[in-house]
Amino acid sequence: MNQPIRYIIAIRPPAAIIAEVKEMKLALKKAVGGFYNSVNSEAHITLFEFYAYDEHYPALLNELARVVGMLASFDLEFQGFNHFATTGAFYIQLTSESSKSVTERCIQFRQTLSPEILNIHTEGWTDMFATPHMTIGRRLRADWIETAYSLFDRFDAKFWCDSLAVRKFNDDRKQFDVIAELPMAAMSS
Repeated sequence: MNQPIRYIIAIRPPAAIIAEVKEMKLALKKAVGGFYNSVNSEAHITLFEFYAYDEHYPALLNELARVVGMLASFDLEFQGFNHFATTGAFYIQLTSESSKSVTERCIQFRQTLSPEILNIHTEGWTDMFATPHMTIGRRLRADWIETAYSLFDRFDAKFWCDSLAVRKFNDDRKQFDVIAELPMAAMSS
């Protein structure tokens, strides 16, 4: 039977940041002695998650592209690390100004997105932008989080965010693949 597929809408940093985060994940993997959740996931900031059937994706993509095209591009800056004790997530945090910019655009996105399109073409839509961040690892034990803090003391990076990525879950690889890059409006607000 046809099952809905899991998608996320995310901010995808430039290749240099993706490569740097991959090196950090591999260093943590070596330090903790093996696999942990998100070790193989490409660096990104998850904004929304939803499920959709393949046959609904083209109409949904058109709507997503329309709405993202109305969002102003902006400077996005990372600064340091933090963690969520409740979920065992260790992550690279955004500056407060960048967090505010991400949240504002996500709210605008949700207000502009057609509720009819969402109701017809998606299931289980979840807003995930309450604390925008770039995950290094999830479901880490407390001692692994301590190890992460001991390995990484600084992370400062900045880039111009001018698109959002649609990522589709690949059941074979058990990872998300970027299947579309949706351009944002050229000028910052």
